[in-house]
Amino acid sequence: MSALSPDGRWGGKVTSRPLPDARDELAALDPSLRETLAEIWWAQSATELRVAGSFGIVHEALAALDADAPLVTLSARAVDDEHRHAALCLDMASRLAGRALAPPPPLPPHHPHHRAALDEAERRSLYVIGQCALNETFANAYLTTAFRDTTSPLARAAIQELLRDEIDHSRLGWAYLSRLPEARRARISDWLVPLTLTNLREWHESATTHSHAYAAHGVPAADDVREALAETVREVLVPGFEHVGLDVRALSQWVRAGMPTR
Repeated sequence: MSALSPDGRWGGKVTSRPLPDARDELAALDPSLRETLAEIWWAQSATELRVAGSFGIVHEALAALDADAPLVTLSARAVDDEHRHAALCLDMASRLAGRALAPPPPLPPHHPHHRAALDEAERRSLYVIGQCALNETFANAYLTTAFRDTTSPLARAAIQELLRDEIDHSRLGWAYLSRLPEARRARISDWLVPLTLTNLREWHESATTHSHAYAAHGVPAADDVREALAETVREVLVPGFEHVGLDVRALSQWVRAGMPTR
């Protein structure tokens, strides 16, 4: 999980691959479906831009924590990645709408403050872990589900581009965890349930209520997303946290109780 090149990259990618010419595909879509899909991608552009701000905080946190230089470098690149994601989603929205759309208004910043943290170093660590090891790992689960169910060549190309970056962004959190000083591990273990619960609840709330008909166009159904998220907790998060030396007993108990988010 933690192998990095000297410049802080896993994949070595800087620019997005061009999306395919999809004029024939788009012309065959029902106009109402195109309109709804355009709205979804337009809204996602705003979300990606807000995530860019979140990674700005991650970058500042890692620098303040004196994290390994490759991690600090990768977190700075993640800010650029998310700006590129916002542009990609806006491009998708414009293609679906059949006209150039203006960027959506910025969303208000959204990040936890972890007021119960022992000190500022712990607070910064929790933010890195929550944003990268948790949120970005869940993003991978969402995008993997979307890619699996999508038959649209245009949507598949866009989702694949997003997914390539999100994998690196989640690895950033896991790499940081693998380097966590022993003295901080016990405290972080106590946060695993609230961190996972909060992230999972937010992903549940953001899952679209659109029907399975939209899945072919890159918008997975809510029940499929929730299933993928639950599997990610069981098969990725719990063993991953255990692998890096955290105490997962409370987290495992919460999982056995059905992962309640209320």
